[in-house]
Amino acid sequence: MTPPPLAAQAQQPADDRRRQILSAARACFARAGFHGASMGQVCAEAQMSPGALYRYFPSKDAIIEAIAEEERAGAVACLEHLRGPGTIADRLVAMAMDYLASARDPESGGLMIEICSESLRNTAVGARFCELETLVRDRMRAAVEDARERGEVPRDLDLDIALTMIFSFGDGLMMRLQFERDVALEAIEPHLRRILRALLRMDEV
Repeated sequence: MTPPPLAAQAQQPADDRRRQILSAARACFARAGFHGASMGQVCAEAQMSPGALYRYFPSKDAIIEAIAEEERAGAVACLEHLRGPGTIADRLVAMAMDYLASARDPESGGLMIEICSESLRNTAVGARFCELETLVRDRMRAAVEDARERGEVPRDLDLDIALTMIFSFGDGLMMRLQFERDVALEAIEPHLRRILRALLRMDEV
């Protein structure tokens, strides 16, 4: 078997170290928040010296931005459900349930709330968050537009208002589930479906 190129061999440990740092940072931020956790705590959690850590991330802001990108990239992956079968409501529900399942993890859900708050204060994180948020919204808008062309939703539906309401409901539900961890997602699904159908006015066509 031909060995991998030297550059690839060198890159693999670097990627592993980045993942190690981000995993440690997630644990620290989940416990103490972005501002409460120090770089020293991240180093201790990662079992790495400050000098070694700073080779991969020059600042705590850089770590926060990397985590923000990972979190929203996960949300983008949920958009694949929009290519699935069923009505637009069926596909949006499948996407939402996937997203909410990942948000039930205390680390991921808590960090998403931290990221939303930090994006209002930190321009670098805010820019990354808004960029990925726009991508998610644009793809959802395209899916709803396609459903409108197929006659699933009324032609006079205000897509932007409908999407704002869907995003607002989803963000609020994600936050609520951080407090009410005993709520079964399966019990939420039929209610979520009815709400989405109402927001998209699907029963009017």
